[in-house]
Amino acid sequence: MREAVVENEFVKAVRNAGGVAYKLTSQTTNGLPDRLVLFFPAKTVFVELKAPGKVLRPLQRKRRYQLQKLGFPVLCIDRVSQIRPAIQAILDWIPGEPFPEGIGAKVPELDVSTLAVIPGSPETLADFDDYGETLEPSAPSDLAGFLDLDGTFNHTSEKLGSAGESGGMAVKKGVSADDL
Repeated sequence: MREAVVENEFVKAVRNAGGVAYKLTSQTTNGLPDRLVLFFPAKTVFVELKAPGKVLRPLQRKRRYQLQKLGFPVLCIDRVSQIRPAIQAILDWIPGEPFPEGIGAKVPELDVSTLAVIPGSPETLADFDDYGETLEPSAPSDLAGFLDLDGTFNHTSEKLGSAGESGGMAVKKGVSADDL
């Protein structure tokens, strides 16, 4: 049996139960689950559909982990016989409570490595969870001292108005509030 057969049966069953199963596609993010399943009231579940016996690729397991860390249930269904129990579990589930385990196909856990400590660093790489963050500073004040495009250092100490007007962000001289 092909994945398309499992997927078509799943979409029909969700529709018959009163929900929708939107196809997820992304031009910028690979590995997302196949379907975003929505039921009233505010029940949101991601579902990856596979041909019988096929397993999630490592990137799909990573996306599953990321979505689960955000509180979303993520199911993998690889047989038509798993559809009805999965939909019943979604219907019985109350958002905010843990989703029942053992629904759908068994998914191997993602191997999560521990990242090394950088000597002399105030924070360790282990403090970062893998949601796609970078190690770049995020506060504008942390960027002071970086080179501007013209090759000069950007020493910014002048602020526009109060912190409420500019968000407390340091700006170069000659920049107006309209430019922000």
